[in-house]
Amino acid sequence: MNILDRYIGQSVIAGVTIVLTIFIVLYELFAFAGEANQIGRADYTVWSAIQYSLLRLPQHIYELFPLSMLLGTMLGMGWLANHNELVIIRMAGVSLLRIVGSIMKTAIMLMLIAMVIGEGIAPPLHQYASDQRIKALHRQINMNTDYGLWARDGDTYINVNRVDSDGRLIGITLYQFSEKNLIERQIEAREANYDGKQWLLKSVKETLHKNNSFVVKHKKEMQWQTLLDLDMVKIVAVRPELLSIWKLNGYIDYLKNNDLEYTKYELVYWTKLFGPLTILAMVLLSIPFVFGSVRHVAIGKQILLGFLVGITFYIVSRLIGQMGLVYGVPAILSALLPTLLVIVLTTWSYRKIR
Repeated sequence: MNILDRYIGQSVIAGVTIVLTIFIVLYELFAFAGEANQIGRADYTVWSAIQYSLLRLPQHIYELFPLSMLLGTMLGMGWLANHNELVIIRMAGVSLLRIVGSIMKTAIMLMLIAMVIGEGIAPPLHQYASDQRIKALHRQINMNTDYGLWARDGDTYINVNRVDSDGRLIGITLYQFSEKNLIERQIEAREANYDGKQWLLKSVKETLHKNNSFVVKHKKEMQWQTLLDLDMVKIVAVRPELLSIWKLNGYIDYLKNNDLEYTKYELVYWTKLFGPLTILAMVLLSIPFVFGSVRHVAIGKQILLGFLVGITFYIVSRLIGQMGLVYGVPAILSALLPTLLVIVLTTWSYRKIR
């Protein structure tokens, strides 16, 4: 990396750092405010809320990184343009393509750092934060939510394959153990609904283990009383966005092997896989905003326009993803289409640069 690469890279890194810092501070303040109403409940203290917010910081960095790259690149290059440094660089015979290459070298380095944070550091920290929060709020229940929902209620172990957005449980299995740690009762149900006091299991298969024999009973419905209430389910339900790419891949295989709905997780998987391409496309999109009027660049207008572009991309990508789920569009296409739109817009914008 020569002097030009380092100089442009420092400007881009400074811009991205400032934008990301502002976003994170605001995000964390709102996150902590959202936890304030839980302080004082059970063992949940002010420090618990602070710890929970801080442990989710890497996940927030990863989520905000594409927009920060867009705005940060515009900000960093805008500084150079306002001081006529870009004009001098161009007059020295440096081509636009060479400048873009310097920007992309820095963008790739930052993207790799973001991938390490988002896929390697953020998932386990977020899981740990959720576990600690649940333990502080509900001391009676231990759980692990890497794949579906696992919970323990006394001598009963509970596994839920999927939790719908309305709180309905899909694919429930209950294992009740004896004092000798042997399974003495197993209950399988297609789904369960919460009536405010207890769960109602539907399409139930009950297996009793007695004297080395099995007794199987089928019931249309069965009441199930447990410490696991609807609020708890909503807290610990798996969010596919919080799983790493490799865990998502394994979980999708698990859902497929058990004939469960997996399209939502597949969409998130492909969206994460195309994440680096999206980040680089956003960086490329930021460059025409600077070079389109290199002598008179208003940073405030750049940031506002870039923010609107970033928010529009976020809304459009979510809309396309949800429409894809509804109309059965392949997940890979739904995940890639928003990035392709950015690339098309970027190509069109570059044609306007003189």
